[in-house]
Amino acid sequence: MQPINEQGFTIIELITVIVLLSILAVVAFGRLGSLSQFDSRAYYQDVVGALQYAQKLAVGTGCQVQVTFTSNSYALHQRQTGCTTGAYTRPVMNPAARGSHYQADAPDGVAISPALTFRFLPDYGVEPLGTDQEFDVGGRKFSVIVDTGAVDAL
Repeated sequence: MQPINEQGFTIIELITVIVLLSILAVVAFGRLGSLSQFDSRAYYQDVVGALQYAQKLAVGTGCQVQVTFTSNSYALHQRQTGCTTGAYTRPVMNPAARGSHYQADAPDGVAISPALTFRFLPDYGVEPLGTDQEFDVGGRKFSVIVDTGAVDAL
């Protein structure tokens, strides 16, 4: 009779590996923190990207773009009838997400300050801001430069 060489893992080895992987998973997920940190960062980047697009749209089309910040949302609009008349009621479409427009509510626990309305001008300016304006979105800051309309993410 020849000895039989059995290959594979014993049940004890398999259970040990599963227990170790479970411990590692618990530790790793505990260090990730809450998903609200990711939501806050993503919303900040969304706001900054929207404003950068609004400034470029105003310069590129020759039409003003109005930005409205509330304490928990933002929206971009242009004049309803042409570039020079009508209320700012036509939503600015998001070229990355076809069919949707630049308007979003902040995630829970994220606030925008200050809450105000301003317009990017075709000649690179911003009105009615008198000086460069710093904004805070969920603890992250950016500035809008009045003379150029540039959005400076700090």
